[in-house]
Amino acid sequence: MVHEIDLRANVPLYGQQLCCYCGAASAQMSMDGYPDPLHRVWIAQGPPTIPNCWDTIQANNSTDPTDVAQGWCTDPIGLRECLRSLNPPPGGTWNIFMNANRDTLLFNVLYWMNRNHYPVPTLINRGGHWVVIVRFISDVEPVLGSTPTLQHITYNDPEPHNVGSIITKTGALWYANEWNGSIIYPGTWQNTYVAVIEPPVKGKVRVEEVERVGEKIITPRQAVRFARRWIKELALAKRPPYSILQKEGIRNLKPILVREEIKPGMEKESKVPFYYIVPFGFERETGAGNVQLARIGVIVNAYTGRFEEIGAFGKPVRYIPEREAINVAAKAMNLTDREIRKMITEKQISATMMFQPGEITHIRIYPFWRIAIKEKVLYVDQLGNLYTSIKPSTPGD
Repeated sequence: MVHEIDLRANVPLYGQQLCCYCGAASAQMSMDGYPDPLHRVWIAQGPPTIPNCWDTIQANNSTDPTDVAQGWCTDPIGLRECLRSLNPPPGGTWNIFMNANRDTLLFNVLYWMNRNHYPVPTLINRGGHWVVIVRFISDVEPVLGSTPTLQHITYNDPEPHNVGSIITKTGALWYANEWNGSIIYPGTWQNTYVAVIEPPVKGKVRVEEVERVGEKIITPRQAVRFARRWIKELALAKRPPYSILQKEGIRNLKPILVREEIKPGMEKESKVPFYYIVPFGFERETGAGNVQLARIGVIVNAYTGRFEEIGAFGKPVRYIPEREAINVAAKAMNLTDREIRKMITEKQISATMMFQPGEITHIRIYPFWRIAIKEKVLYVDQLGNLYTSIKPSTPGD
């Protein structure tokens, strides 16, 4: 027996237009995603349009000195008041539910989605980013007195900027990544998990956690086979936004092996999860440098091939090739093409695709390159932007 609530047909996907606009984009999606079309309102993310989500959020962000000191882009109070003032839900309200127990908060998310069919904005990555939950599958209906097990969860993520993505993942991965820890920023919400929903009710959710590390990494060819297997077995292509997988001309692109470092400051040789992104795109859809563009990314565990998540981009995206990323970093160090080639041959340059939530990215299907040139380490994102370090997010970014 399974129970599913799916709001994807109601809730539009909007990419955040600026770095600090994830809360504004999440508010925009929520207010334009009510179950009755008559109640949906599109409101701009920011200026010059008036009213807009960003200005409303800034006018209502917490005035508590500790919260202000953290420099929140969008704090829970700002988001709640934005939703309440610009397009309150008919027959209900928006409240902040903060709890140190993620099982309790997750039950409330599922309970109110099941009852009201409204999307749910929530903070992920320890307070660094807002997303909007739009779908879940559990083993039983989340009603008072039940203890459902979360099997899959889907959310609209406003990243990448101006693109957005719709991510579906297992409950185990939701706890291992998005809710792998409570909010780290000092202040009102520190050490809690937060969602903007209706008033709290009693209950808890179970999540079956899985082992994500191993000894031997599977081959890229095996990763493709596993991705195709899960697309079929989990019927991932049967409904939008993943139904594009059934279209003629769609093929898998080269799998991308990613080192996952959820905890900052880990040693390079620490035992951490690895995963493969198996991108899918149209054969003749290419970007700069004739690189094929991706529409969908299927993530499988790099040790077991187990399904972890699937994501659809709001627009086709280009994964930057390894050599191009190396060139970006090497040029910043004033190395010539000849020097770069020599250093690659002599293995003085190494490139690793990695994921760590922070300033560079919040989504696993959009990781970045770690480029080590001798003793120097630089980072290059999928747009070719260069970073000298991995900085944590501005809270609510």
